[in-house]
Amino acid sequence: MKKKIISIIAVIFVITTCIAPTASAALRASQFLTSYSSYIWPEGSGNMSIYFDVQGTGTMDEIGALSIRLQERPSGSSTWTTVKSYSHTDYNNMLSSNNSYYGSSVSYSGHAGYSYRAYITVWAGKNGSGDSREILTDTIVAK
Repeated sequence: MKKKIISIIAVIFVITTCIAPTASAALRASQFLTSYSSYIWPEGSGNMSIYFDVQGTGTMDEIGALSIRLQERPSGSSTWTTVKSYSHTDYNNMLSSNNSYYGSSVSYSGHAGYSYRAYITVWAGKNGSGDSREILTDTIVAK
């Protein structure tokens, strides 16, 4: 299972790298953040992984995600409900130190047939300053 996830991350990284010159210019947000992205991957049996990656403008003291807020919507409903919140203080894989790029993921066991999306607050900081942005993943339907 880990090899499959690593392979998927590698493919997405290569694809992202190929289109990065166009996307990076559009997403450059500050003197700390160059680009960032996120998505949810349905793993099956209601399970999913929420991925993010962040590119800094150089080597950052901290880089990654500060928080992730996962929402679900039952089939036929129009109401989104927050079902899980992740914080870098509880999940040490959400932030990295002394890197210019960082990507990672968290997992969730949901309900097959429900829709899911996540709000992710990405962050890059150096020398006591930094910047964050909140991004929203595309919506997926859990398998």
